[in-house]
Amino acid sequence: MDLGISFLKSKIARRFCLLFILCAFLPTVVLILLSYSKVMNQLEEQNAVRLKREVRAYGTSLFDRMIRIDNELQAIGRAFSNNKEAGSQTLAKSQMDLAHLFEGIAIRHGEENYSLVFGSLDTLAIDRLITPELLADTKPFILSTPKSGGAVIYFGCNFQEKDSQLFSVVALAKNPYLFGVGSEPLLPAMTELSVFDKNGESIMASDEGFSISYQELSGKRKSGNNDLRFFQFDQDGQTYLASMSNLFIESRFQRTGWTIVLSQKQTDIMAATTNFKISVSLTILLFLLAILYLSVLFIRKGLKPLEQLKEATKRIANKEFSTTINIQSDDEFQELGDAFNSMAGKLDQQFNTLKVLGEIDRAILSSLERTKVISNTLQRLKAFFVCDFCLFAKKSGSSAKHLKVYTLKGRRLSDPQVEYCNLEEEESNTLFADYDYKILRDDASFPGFLRKLEIGFGGECLCLPIIVDGAIDRLLILGWKEPHPTYEDELSQARKIANQLAIAIANSLHLENLKNLAMGTIEALARTVDAKSKWTAGHSERVAVLSGKIGKILGLSDTMIETITRGGLLHDIGKIGIPLAILDKPDRLSDEEYQEVKNHPAIGGKILEPIDAFQDILPVVVQHHEKYDGSGYPSGLRGEEIDIRARIMAVADVWDALVSTRPYREGWIKDRAKKLIIESSGTHFDPQVVNAFLSAVPEEEVFIRQ
Repeated sequence: MDLGISFLKSKIARRFCLLFILCAFLPTVVLILLSYSKVMNQLEEQNAVRLKREVRAYGTSLFDRMIRIDNELQAIGRAFSNNKEAGSQTLAKSQMDLAHLFEGIAIRHGEENYSLVFGSLDTLAIDRLITPELLADTKPFILSTPKSGGAVIYFGCNFQEKDSQLFSVVALAKNPYLFGVGSEPLLPAMTELSVFDKNGESIMASDEGFSISYQELSGKRKSGNNDLRFFQFDQDGQTYLASMSNLFIESRFQRTGWTIVLSQKQTDIMAATTNFKISVSLTILLFLLAILYLSVLFIRKGLKPLEQLKEATKRIANKEFSTTINIQSDDEFQELGDAFNSMAGKLDQQFNTLKVLGEIDRAILSSLERTKVISNTLQRLKAFFVCDFCLFAKKSGSSAKHLKVYTLKGRRLSDPQVEYCNLEEEESNTLFADYDYKILRDDASFPGFLRKLEIGFGGECLCLPIIVDGAIDRLLILGWKEPHPTYEDELSQARKIANQLAIAIANSLHLENLKNLAMGTIEALARTVDAKSKWTAGHSERVAVLSGKIGKILGLSDTMIETITRGGLLHDIGKIGIPLAILDKPDRLSDEEYQEVKNHPAIGGKILEPIDAFQDILPVVVQHHEKYDGSGYPSGLRGEEIDIRARIMAVADVWDALVSTRPYREGWIKDRAKKLIIESSGTHFDPQVVNAFLSAVPEEEVFIRQ
């Protein structure tokens, strides 16, 4: 195909060509390079895993060979424990196997008393290694000593002859068989072996194995658990990867622990990546040529459609989702233009949908008051689905036949009207039978209670069950006067809103239950305190009521007033720790007794301190006996240092104490008590609180002289 380059005389064409190359080629190259880096890392990880598996497999094979050697020695020992002739016969039959496994075997009787039964042994070397502890244990033992060209490994077993004489069978194992080196290959290809004992001393190293110590190797750790570890280190200008595994052979042999290390040059491991590098280079080159070819082809052929798409895209970016374009190129660009128009239309619809759904979600979640949540939901559902009526129905009372219905009529958005309806049993079974939505049409099966509501039910209804705490006892119903096609998207959106409404209702119910539980707990605690003495019965509740009224007069928030009320119920909880004999004492309290009574605010604080839900009322409980001039207790706070709720509580507490009868005096008349409080304004009490108290007292009908 003759592509030509005359179109590149256009400035915008050159710009598009450059843009195409920059946007397509460079990201592709970066992606390929990132992929290459990731593949290299994965190859390294895979090789590390392979090396870990190989060292584990090698350790298992090594342990199997050690067990075979031990089994052979056990057989020889058992034969010799019967009689020497049987032992000699066993050796004679196993000469070839023994020659494969051992350099020599000897029987040890007592100290330095050896009888060589096979091959040759350096018995002096054995005696330097052997200890009485090894001979006293019935388990086999392994002795090792480093030596150039490979460690010397001795295996031994302890036995008892028929005449109760103890003897040991000691053998020198052949390293090629034991470690799988030389003529007995056991190591994986291109790997080197190093073996260390439990003290970190080198036992065995293959010909080209690394020369660093166990301690140096431990400092090169990259990853792995305590049993199987992975290392990287440099030696002689080469980078090595190594994996280490502990060979726990104590279950078979005495006090022996070996660490197996397999190492491999990184160049050997990563040799396979050479071809990969070549492939990556060729791939990048091919991508360059392909992108250049496609850039010239498509820019020349589609410059004008691209310009149209560019402008339309800008309008979409500016949220002009009603944008459309008209491309008549009879090729893919025309299809792209049609797809763009379809996308713009769907975006317009989807963004409008998301906007309305977001408003509905915010309306639902903005309040925990159920009536307000239902009202907000119905109003926005009615506007969003353009329905003729929208209602929420709930089973009312213990009977499933009674419904409480919230309705919105007409196009006007207003607060819902509440009506009560009776529901036929058949209708109840139809509407509340399962969790699925139902589409109801104007026929004989149409619910009769909808007709009775006079909402102009018309042709079709969408009924959505609301599930709260696993029960279906609420309905959300949308209705249209004319037959209304209901699409899957519309059903899905309605279902989401119904689910969100169910969550909001459940949260509201749970919060209400928690509040009721909390208030019930507080009232129970208050009555527990008041019940301790017959003279203080009802005191906490009266103080709470009066404190709340004073708080309202002072213009405190509903939250503050609720806190004052709860604090009033529990302000004397610390009296639980005061002996009843003091509380009910008919005479004047001694200094010691009064001092003990003064501890009750602090005791109350300690009682409530561990309860998170009561943290907001702690200042009320602890400070309600502080005085405005700083002469109160327990902390001697003054003025604004005292919490406003505690200042209110101080007035209400003293008032109730004065007008109530106590074991040591009759209750005061109200005028006398009021006069004392007025006289104490500015010293004992906050003047502002006293003024509010004087406004609240005339409304009080609870406080009568007892």
